[in-house]
Amino acid sequence: MRVVISKNKANLLFKKIKQKGYSLKTIAKFNSVSKRTITDWKRAKFSIPQKNFNKLTKISGLNPNFLNPKTIDNFWYIKKAAIKGAYARMQKYGDLGTPEGRRKGGLNSILSHRRLGTNFKTLKSLTKPKKSRKLAEFLGIMFGDGHLSNYQIEVTTNSSTDKNHAFYVKRLTEKLFGMKCTISVKSEEKTIIIKTSSKNLVNFIHKLGMPIGNKIQNNLKIPLWIKQNTAYLKAFIRGLFDTDGCIYCDNHKIKDKTYQHLGWTITTYADKLKKDLLFYLKELGFSPTHTKNQKSIYLRKQKEIDKYFHTIGTNNPKHLKRYKTLIHGRVPKWS
Repeated sequence: MRVVISKNKANLLFKKIKQKGYSLKTIAKFNSVSKRTITDWKRAKFSIPQKNFNKLTKISGLNPNFLNPKTIDNFWYIKKAAIKGAYARMQKYGDLGTPEGRRKGGLNSILSHRRLGTNFKTLKSLTKPKKSRKLAEFLGIMFGDGHLSNYQIEVTTNSSTDKNHAFYVKRLTEKLFGMKCTISVKSEEKTIIIKTSSKNLVNFIHKLGMPIGNKIQNNLKIPLWIKQNTAYLKAFIRGLFDTDGCIYCDNHKIKDKTYQHLGWTITTYADKLKKDLLFYLKELGFSPTHTKNQKSIYLRKQKEIDKYFHTIGTNNPKHLKRYKTLIHGRVPKWS
């Protein structure tokens, strides 16, 4: 609690104390305050803490009631200041209790931060695309080489072999979501990174089925909306193969004669995703092979690999070039 007395009563109080032989310095020391504070109390500029008021009246020899003291709470000023501040803001920004008032106040706050050069940021606007083959392919790419953090999406790939596909991913992302991506090359690590910073975009992609953080530990699996649509499923597998897949030539000998075998594979450490791929590749008419200890799924039949490139295809020039080279032929475009 604090004590308020009139200016006349305050003068009387300190006059009596002076008559007792106490200097301002002594009074200040006795009350554990500065001389300036004692002067302010003497002028009745500020209220006096209850315990200090009791000490002063004891020194003066006056009856406290003679000074007509009024007691107030320690933080009496907060409510008064809050009311005053709220009134001032309402005069400036309008009634903050209405949507229009809150909008006006928010816009003024943003302008203030910009003038001051602070790091205040607003959520970037996002074009939310409808579910489509392109969106399904994008999610397949994210499942392969992508990473989702709280505020960013990243796709990291090989700068030596997948540079053309990296620029394809950049164009696809910008077209789908209507926001710019940055692309950077780390030569010493032989990586190229496509990055977009947007909390809104992160939330949208997460709702599509992409986990935030560690993909393997967060039960990566093909989302239901993709499983239910054959066109989306093919596009998703294309995106995944373009990032985590490989087309290769396997050489093996039988009775001193060398045979070449064309192979197709996707590698993943996510068990649920692996099971989904095995099941849905079979649903699409393929014969994938896989053993328990393997992290990869294979297509080993030449006709099925041809079928894959004819019906599903690739948007990674590296894979198409290698396929054409290995079969010494031309592959028609896919839809």
